[in-house]
Amino acid sequence: MGKVNRRDLLKAGAALAAAGALGGKGFAQEFYASPPTLLPRTRAPRVVVVGGGWGGTTVARKLKQQNPEVEVVLVEQKPLFMSCPMSNLFLAGVKPLEWLVFDYTNVVKDGVIFVQEKVLDIQRDHRLVRTTGGYLAYDYLVLAPGIDYMYEAIPGYAEVKHLMPVGFKPFEHVALRRMLDEFDETGGDLVMYIPNPPYRCPPGPYERAAMLAWRLKTKGVKGKVIVLDANPQPVSKAPGFLAAYNDLYKDYLEYQPNTRITGLDYEKKVVQTELGDVPFTLADLIPPMKAAEIVRQVGLGERWANVRIPYFLSEKDDRVYLVGDITGNTPYPKSGMVAYVSGAIVARHLTERLKGKPLAEIPPELPSNICYSFVDSEEAIWVAANYSWDEAAKQIKAQNSVDNQRSKANGEAAIGWALGLWNDIFGPA
Repeated sequence: MGKVNRRDLLKAGAALAAAGALGGKGFAQEFYASPPTLLPRTRAPRVVVVGGGWGGTTVARKLKQQNPEVEVVLVEQKPLFMSCPMSNLFLAGVKPLEWLVFDYTNVVKDGVIFVQEKVLDIQRDHRLVRTTGGYLAYDYLVLAPGIDYMYEAIPGYAEVKHLMPVGFKPFEHVALRRMLDEFDETGGDLVMYIPNPPYRCPPGPYERAAMLAWRLKTKGVKGKVIVLDANPQPVSKAPGFLAAYNDLYKDYLEYQPNTRITGLDYEKKVVQTELGDVPFTLADLIPPMKAAEIVRQVGLGERWANVRIPYFLSEKDDRVYLVGDITGNTPYPKSGMVAYVSGAIVARHLTERLKGKPLAEIPPELPSNICYSFVDSEEAIWVAANYSWDEAAKQIKAQNSVDNQRSKANGEAAIGWALGLWNDIFGPA
C-alpha cells in the first residue's frame, strides 16, 4: 500500500551505513542521529491526514480523487473502520458487527497511501508528523483523531475503565455486546449514565437506551434499563424519545432526568448520584468527552480545538485543518454526518489552496447534518440542520427540522442513508 515498514527502513539504513564506511563521511552516525523518515519526499505536494474515521477518510479519498498529482497519506492505527453511527443496532442484536465494518482497500486503490501507525507527536514548526514508524513531512495537515473520555470526571471510574467499555469509540462495542449477552442470562438493573453535552453524537445515548430496552423486551429478560440523565430532558429529539420510552418500554425502561453522577463504587456495584445510590447489575456509564490527546499535545486546544470560523482551519495554524468531533467553537453537533460533509468541504478547500488560490479568495462552505435514531428494530426518528454563514453578522446560522414521529419509513431512510455514505467513503469508486 505504499507504506515503508521498519524492516525496509533498517535495511536501507544498513546499506547506507555500508556505503558510508566505504568512503563517505561518517554516514552511519549521521543517519542514526537524525529521525528516520517513514516516507521519503517526492516533488509532489503532500497532505497528511491523521485519523481514518468518517471525516478523515472522506478528506483523504476525495482529495486524492480531485488531485491525482497530490500525495495523500492517511495515518490510522487500526487496520479496519467501524461505524459508531448505527452501532446501537449491533448492541441490540438487530445487525451483525460485520455490517458496520469496512477496510481501506478501495481508498488505497484510489491512490491514497495508508499508513497503519500511531501518531506520537506533531512538530508544526517543521511540518513533521512523528509516528511509531518514523517521520512524515507534510505541506498541509488534516487532524481527525476523534475523541477521548474524561474518566476522571466520575470518581472511581478511571480505576475500573478496563472493566466498563463505554461504546462511543469504534470496536468497544464488541466487549459491551458480550456483557449484554451475559446480562440476558441473569437479568437485573442495567444502568446507563448520560452526561451534559458536548459529547459525541448527542442523540446516541438515548437511542441506545431505547434499543437496549427493545432487546430486553424482545428476549423476555427479567431486567430494566435505568437511564440517569444529567440533562433535564433528552438533548435531541426529546418528544420522540420520551414517547417511545412511555409507549413501548414502560416496563423495561426507567428514565431519570436531572440526575448527576458523583461517583462509582464498582466493588459494591453502585452508581453514586446527588439523589442517592443506584445499584446495578451491569452499567454503561458515558463519561464527559474531549478531543483526542494529540490535540492538546500539539498546542491546538485544551478540551476541544477551535477553528477559524467559518472555515475548518485551526485558529492557531493555517496549514492545519480540524475535522470531526474535535472542534469546540462551532454549533455543529459531533455527528458522523457532520464529519463526512466537513471532510468533503475540506477536500474542496484544499484543492483550491493546492492550486495556489489565496485563502481570502475561497468562499466559506458550511456543513449540513441529518441524524436518524432507531427506537425499535424498524422505526426511527430524525433531526436535521443546514448551516449558513451570515457575513454581515459574522456568525453561523442554523435552519433546523425534526421528525419526532417514529415510523418504518424513517427506519428505511436511516438504513439507506448509512449504506449510501459508507459506500461513498469505502465502496468502489
